[in-house]
Amino acid sequence: MDAQQQQALWTIAQEHYEAAELCAERGWHTVSVACSYYAVYTAMWVALDDPPHGQWSHAGILQYFAPGQWRHPATPLERTLTRAIRRLYNARVHAQYRGESRTGQDSAEALNTANQVLQLVARTFGLSHGGSAP
Repeated sequence: MDAQQQQALWTIAQEHYEAAELCAERGWHTVSVACSYYAVYTAMWVALDDPPHGQWSHAGILQYFAPGQWRHPATPLERTLTRAIRRLYNARVHAQYRGESRTGQDSAEALNTANQVLQLVARTFGLSHGGSAP
């Protein structure tokens, strides 16, 4: 991916994060969780570059992200962060495909996970992220 595409995707990740914050403030916790997830997904895409074949799958992108080969030096993610990303993915699936409502606590946890991922990617690639801790 070239620098222009990287910046475009990073902007999308930031917008998803900001939308998650705004939705949480409005009490739209189910949508907030979904937006937090898409912030994480897009940030992982920025870190990993374009997929080797076609497009990244939601279920598979974490398998490439967690080992940390995109970091210099390569460093696996902490297990707690990997688990948090998995929980966020599952919360989004349950909310969007099973109609399960999310709570304020769910929003806060999702925003925290998204902020951690965005901060990590931002530090690694010299990108800006002004995300606040929820």
